[in-house]
Amino acid sequence: MFAVIVSLAGCSSVGTTMPVTLGHELQPLNVGWQRYFDINWQQGERHGAPILSGRVENKYGAAAAHVQLHVDGLDAKGKVITRKVTWLGDDIPASNSTYFEVPVEAAPNYRVSVFAYDWLEVDGPRR
Repeated sequence: MFAVIVSLAGCSSVGTTMPVTLGHELQPLNVGWQRYFDINWQQGERHGAPILSGRVENKYGAAAAHVQLHVDGLDAKGKVITRKVTWLGDDIPASNSTYFEVPVEAAPNYRVSVFAYDWLEVDGPRR
């Protein structure tokens, strides 16, 4: 049995994105996510449209659920020109990783981070 021990984000269907207004700084809901996750990604195309694909690795000892990725499209000077928050779709087991593909708007470069997540822990025996 699993119990959610941190709850942050509302529900949405897998693979959907939330529009974000440029001009406002968007910070991850979970500060310090880099201690728990590594993200490796590359630019590519699917059916002629730009995508980012890669893996999110969960370095922590509990499963991560409701993971959201934050993708900024950057111009040549590093200024944010597009922004997207998207659901990863899969839980990431402890000390494991999962593959992702995110459709993006074309940009010279991108920055990818974990925006939000919940930890799942196995319940111990009941007394």
